[in-house]
Amino acid sequence: MGPVSHHHIGEAAEILHVTTRTLRHWDRIGLLVPARRAWSDHRLYSDDDLERALQILVYRAAGLPLREIRELLDAPVDAAATLRRQREILVDRIGHLHRMVRAVDELLEGGDTMSINDKADLFRDEAEERWGGTPEWEQSQATQSKMTDQDWESVKREQDEFVALLADAADRRVEPGSAEAAAIVEKHRASIGRFYAVSREKQVLLARMYTQDQRFDATYRGHSAYLLALIEAQAEEEGVDPADVQWR
Repeated sequence: MGPVSHHHIGEAAEILHVTTRTLRHWDRIGLLVPARRAWSDHRLYSDDDLERALQILVYRAAGLPLREIRELLDAPVDAAATLRRQREILVDRIGHLHRMVRAVDELLEGGDTMSINDKADLFRDEAEERWGGTPEWEQSQATQSKMTDQDWESVKREQDEFVALLADAADRRVEPGSAEAAAIVEKHRASIGRFYAVSREKQVLLARMYTQDQRFDATYRGHSAYLLALIEAQAEEEGVDPADVQWR
């Protein structure tokens, strides 16, 4: 058996394509505790740690909360059972991606001749499949039914302004948890609050969904992960544990 390799936190983050802040958070909540620490208390990740991290990423991509992921990985099940569970999640994800592609194709066919309202209609069936029957869906539909094309143009204008604000903050590396970051998070919540009431926990879950859907990530110019970091940091500032959020 060859020597066991260990990776410093920066190396592990690069291999996994996550931030060091994410790895520190996973360590803090007991989801991914590194096998060793250097004399200076720096985290050292083994290959087994990285394998567990990859499993975490699969479950997180499927939208599972971190607490549930920890319970799944810590449960005494065999490797085959874990792989079957991951396969089920991936198959469901593939179906979702196919629906995304169809919606994007319809947008491409519609081109610039489509109104904002028409573009929103393209995703309504998928949204109803996900959230139909929930109080938020009913509230959102009631609001949208009264909106004119001018209202939708206003929504689009506000969205463009927010995306520009977020991109500028990312370029300037505005620190999550700072006062400026808090203002950005509130502006984002207000934009959703136009349609239905959004708690901080709901906002965290929505932001996680953005990072898992290429359409949302494109809308935020590739900064959906940064937006999630801002929102999770603000949640922590307010005493909300991002590892234990629920839709409430």
